[in-house]
Amino acid sequence: MTQTALHFHEYSDFAALSTALSQQWLSLIQAAPRASSFALAGGSTPAPVYQALDKLLAASVPAQPVKLVATDERWVPDADSQSNEGLFRRSLALSAEAQRWQLISLKNASSSAEIATEAIHTRLQATLPAPFDAVLLGMGADGHIASLFPGAPTQHDTLDCLAAVHPQTRQCRMSLSLPRLLNTRRIWLVITGAEKRAVLASAQQQGLPVAALLQQAQCDIDVYWCP
Repeated sequence: MTQTALHFHEYSDFAALSTALSQQWLSLIQAAPRASSFALAGGSTPAPVYQALDKLLAASVPAQPVKLVATDERWVPDADSQSNEGLFRRSLALSAEAQRWQLISLKNASSSAEIATEAIHTRLQATLPAPFDAVLLGMGADGHIASLFPGAPTQHDTLDCLAAVHPQTRQCRMSLSLPRLLNTRRIWLVITGAEKRAVLASAQQQGLPVAALLQQAQCDIDVYWCP
């Protein structure tokens, strides 16, 4: 097992965190010799990071659109407030005119994520075959990442994605598998508050999904934290 380094970056508030991470992200995009690709966490927490980066890119449009995919997506329409892909559309200039982003969807017209798994895997293989330039992850207070929950599978056969069910709400989702999340050159883990910092510190002992990420990563992990 490759030993990776965990780099902890602490900020006074989320505005400072967003500025620092978006600047690093911009540098990565500008330095890429080809179209770069990223897997992004949803939820309300990282939205300011995406908005900050989009403003930076407006003044420095990349030569090729940046490829994006959600780390996980609820099986709801984009217009639903819980849709991560909808969040990206609201936070980033995803119009054809802007030509900054290319969103690869984790959804299709199937009635359930489980039915769509193989089709979405085929889409991911065709559009995102190479390692991600970076994966930006959040973490729940229960130690879950993407929609990989404690006690649930983290992969489905050899597919890049798997259907998942939230353990409390029973809401259906599509998630990138742990192996696909780990197929990346960088991992950025964004967390806030004392509770999540304590969960991360004890994740190894509790066998949480985030611990599997820490144990199996083949690249260094940058943790971005603020109170």
